[in-house]
Amino acid sequence: MKQILLLVLALMFGNLLKAQENNEHLKEQLPDTSLFEAHCHIEGNDTLLYRLYRSMKADTKTEALPLVIFLHGAGERGNDNCMQLKHCVKFFLDDTVTGRYPFLLMVPQCPTDRRWVNTDWSLPGHRMEREPTAELRGVMAMLDSLVDGGAVDATRVYICGISMGGFGTWDALQRWPEKFAAAIPICGGGDPAYADAMKDIPVYIFHGLRDGIVMPSRSIQMYDALREAGNEEAVLVTYPELEHGCWDEAFSTQGLFGWLFGKRK
Repeated sequence: MKQILLLVLALMFGNLLKAQENNEHLKEQLPDTSLFEAHCHIEGNDTLLYRLYRSMKADTKTEALPLVIFLHGAGERGNDNCMQLKHCVKFFLDDTVTGRYPFLLMVPQCPTDRRWVNTDWSLPGHRMEREPTAELRGVMAMLDSLVDGGAVDATRVYICGISMGGFGTWDALQRWPEKFAAAIPICGGGDPAYADAMKDIPVYIFHGLRDGIVMPSRSIQMYDALREAGNEEAVLVTYPELEHGCWDEAFSTQGLFGWLFGKRK
């Protein structure tokens, strides 16, 4: 009996050490969190944590700034207000970007077991629900607060997202097209029925053709719908050899940040 107890304790201790090692490994993948202000938006019973970054170029500016909203994927959900910085945010922190463009970057964190959009990501299509999720509504409330406070230029608000955040990006564009100057949805999907509402928004779309999590057709159908609606500034890039995680390749696209920050409503 004593041997069994010792074995159980050893396994528990080993699992604890493994979890700690995994957490340390994840932290090593994150950018320097001290560069970001930590904030919390509370609305009723819903709480949304987020980080706010101010570019180096923005330090010389006193007027309202462009704002980029980045929506993370499913794997970065939680309540630590850190893990949402894991993917793609590093590209915005590069000296060639932060030293050239004045902007604010807002990175909210979706709580565990919640979604930016309530839909099954594996489906070949979905219809937009009548109401947005509390999480996406919270993102928009934070945006409105920054605009109303004079910190953000309402004519230069951009939204981008990966995977679950790609769905969130499309959903935000469909519901509030008047708020965005440009968007970058990566391996996500939207409702083509609302393409007409987005016909004046420049959209740079990315998807890996070997994606086994979100069908590549989701991005292709949105691009086709936008073009049919008369959107001449919709761009689609597909990667024949890449799977779901194509976002590093997407954000490495030459001229992408110049394209983004060059857009204005």
